[in-house]
Amino acid sequence: MHIILKKNIEAIQKEFDFDKSDSKLFELFCNFCIVSKSYLGRFNPDIVTTNEDDASIDGLCFIIDGELITTKEDAEQLFDTHKSNLEAKLILTQIKSGEKFAKDDIANFNIGVKDFLSLEPKLPNGELNKEMLEVFNVVLNNLKKVKNKLPSIEVYYCTSGTYNNEREIKASFEIIEREIEITELFSNVIVVPIGRSELTKLWNSITETNEAKLKLIEFFGMPPMPNIPQSYVALVNAKEFVDKVLRDESGNIKNEVFEENIRAFLGSTPVNKKISETLYNQNKRKLFSVLNNGITIVTPELTLTPNSKEIDLINYQIINGCQTSNTLFENYTHLDDNTNVVVKCIESSNEHNITDIISATNSQTIISNEAFYSLKEKTKLVQKYFEIKNSELTRDYHLYFERRENEYKNKDYQQSRIFDIKLICRAYNAMFLNQPFNSARYVSQIFKIQKDNLFKENDQEALYYTSALTLYRFNNLVNIKKHNSHKYVLLRWHILELFKIIAHKKFEEIKPNSKKANSYCDSIIKKLNSKNRDYEQIFKHCYKVIDLLPFPSKDVLKRAKYNQELLEIAKEYVKKL
Repeated sequence: MHIILKKNIEAIQKEFDFDKSDSKLFELFCNFCIVSKSYLGRFNPDIVTTNEDDASIDGLCFIIDGELITTKEDAEQLFDTHKSNLEAKLILTQIKSGEKFAKDDIANFNIGVKDFLSLEPKLPNGELNKEMLEVFNVVLNNLKKVKNKLPSIEVYYCTSGTYNNEREIKASFEIIEREIEITELFSNVIVVPIGRSELTKLWNSITETNEAKLKLIEFFGMPPMPNIPQSYVALVNAKEFVDKVLRDESGNIKNEVFEENIRAFLGSTPVNKKISETLYNQNKRKLFSVLNNGITIVTPELTLTPNSKEIDLINYQIINGCQTSNTLFENYTHLDDNTNVVVKCIESSNEHNITDIISATNSQTIISNEAFYSLKEKTKLVQKYFEIKNSELTRDYHLYFERRENEYKNKDYQQSRIFDIKLICRAYNAMFLNQPFNSARYVSQIFKIQKDNLFKENDQEALYYTSALTLYRFNNLVNIKKHNSHKYVLLRWHILELFKIIAHKKFEEIKPNSKKANSYCDSIIKKLNSKNRDYEQIFKHCYKVIDLLPFPSKDVLKRAKYNQELLEIAKEYVKKL
């Protein structure tokens, strides 16, 4: 199973002290993530996970009026009140620990769902299934108290792989949705395929919660827009903003609220110095709200209380205004009751909308096009992969992927161990996209030539880590001039490509989205981290391959022809190893 998922599952296993098989742990993990989307209280995922004959259903529960309902008695008690217009939602899951979204498995799930929703199932059903059928009947007997006079249903099909939206698989899920709609039992039907990327996002949203209640001086609301149910422009006292939104319980700044910002705090730049100078000046600070562009916050859950002029933000991210926010924090002693800031609060969970908002609002200072790669979900997963690898190794073996500009500026990390977006893309392009000649060109060219092939949703994160680690090891040999490595520094990108061939003693086309890519990389990583420095001999072989051709000029090594000649020689060379 993928390393990031594995670590998350280990966390839930430890939290609930589960002693279960790997496949059952994955079921519990998925059910916990999915149910937590709708239910905010504490619960053990065991109570929503099937254990016996499950009729192709691995998890089910009802959420009624915000409460998790798993027994008939709970449902009856909830409806036996004066309350009406209660939201009722049925959640069903099917979970496969493998990586495939298989048509036959989805079809079996459809049979199980149809059988369950018949209310008189013929397939064998375990205790949880039977209990939930009784709850379902209680709901149907109380439809006059249910919002829209019908419950809603959410159906999830989970694997540990990646959903690629293939035509047949997409159609299989649409068939489930159609079959449920035909029953006319639900006001709204949602069928969702979920892979490891979506599971990781769900897990992070559960475990990394941040909340703030902000007092507003004035505000005005904007009309609802597609995927943006509500948004407000507000005037906020700067000290209030720092205290409620930026400062944690220890008095430090909450760096985690800038995760969706393209850049980290850049420090004493000309722009930030001007912001500070405004705050130093007693007269100018009164004008701060009109002199500064303001701050933009995006949150999946926003609640405004008009009477008290308070706004509640949950899991919020500051997507624009990182420099302003940090400068306000650093100049807190200069803030007073007359120092205000304009804050735009936007409620949205739609990834495309959020990306568009970030792109549109980050225009105050010049931002390179490659910086926008930091917004991709894949870059976040690659960074997480680096963090997990570091957690398994001593600090001498740590590497850091700086997803956002200046993210590690104030960290005590060796510069040679930090790989930014540009560097890691060049390394990955050379080693696994087999285009070292493009990596050798001017750095911005890589983003023009390969923009659609970098940080793709289906790429295995291990490929980016392996590329960085290989380059790091080579750079170390160059720095100490060992094995005359410094003589080959201009060919560093070609050496990355050669390294994988010689490490595996054969040339293989490894697709970035293939399962094999992980084991392929693991083998290379072991050599690169071996205590007896196995990798040094591999690099020496790379140099020998290069020496079999005339040493290229800077122009020649940027040509595909030279790379092709080098690969042909390498293929013959490894046959003799």
